[in-house]
Amino acid sequence: MDLLALALVLISAGMHATWNFWAKRASDSVSFLWGFSAVMPLIAGAVVLGEWLFFGNPPNFTTWKLAILGGVIQAAYISLMGAGYNRGDLSVVYPVSRGTAPLIIAVIAWLFLRETPSAVGLLGICIILGGAVLLSWDMLFRNGPSPSAAKPTASLGCAALAAVTIALYHVVDKAGAQGSSVTSYQFLMEVVIVIALTPLLFIRRRAAKVKAEFREHGALIFGASLFGYVAYALVITAMMRESVAYVAAARNVSILIGIALGATQLREGKLGLRLIAGALLLGGIVTLAVGG
Repeated sequence: MDLLALALVLISAGMHATWNFWAKRASDSVSFLWGFSAVMPLIAGAVVLGEWLFFGNPPNFTTWKLAILGGVIQAAYISLMGAGYNRGDLSVVYPVSRGTAPLIIAVIAWLFLRETPSAVGLLGICIILGGAVLLSWDMLFRNGPSPSAAKPTASLGCAALAAVTIALYHVVDKAGAQGSSVTSYQFLMEVVIVIALTPLLFIRRRAAKVKAEFREHGALIFGASLFGYVAYALVITAMMRESVAYVAAARNVSILIGIALGATQLREGKLGLRLIAGALLLGGIVTLAVGG
């Protein structure tokens, strides 16, 4: 893998795990993530404007249809992750959603594109499943759910559905950024995310909770948005230098970071067991990328 692309992905992984940790610690994770999404277009718009004024690169919205599609998918992802964090452990919801996404990509390619995985690829799939099962078992049955896991079964369902959205937006975003520009594509996508998420404020009556989150965690929301923007821009840039499968696999080193944060800072489950499960997920992802 290209060394610069790898460095970009590893930095992105650390930022990604950190802002997810902040979202989990919020009073209401869905409201925190709505605030996070509302700030993102302001950051993305400022970058696009600065690129235009200082470097003479006007916005390029050639792939606006893909940006809309990607934005809708990411809005679903954010909603599912917020719901998962409200119901379960960061050190399970985060790694299960991130870790099983490459597996879903492989299964989709297998079923619909007739891309049969090799024996090594199948081994990778089995290892990923083993890691996901071990994490799930630890949250559901090991000395009972942790205090942060109010509805562990529901949180696992949210994580599994979020994994599907992750698999979808990786494919859509690479095509969208390649046909346009990273900054323009991301700005339009972030605007779509906010528009798609806004009905939740009325359907779920979360407007008051969003205001409360801004009052209590405003600085963290802005920090998370900055981390989220930079992390995503780094991944998109890496995708333009390297295979999307390799980037998606390497990015998932954030699984181990997320597990460590959840187990040490939020006292979720057993750190050793969950790190072993995370290592299985990461090892399975690498195996799948090599042998898929």
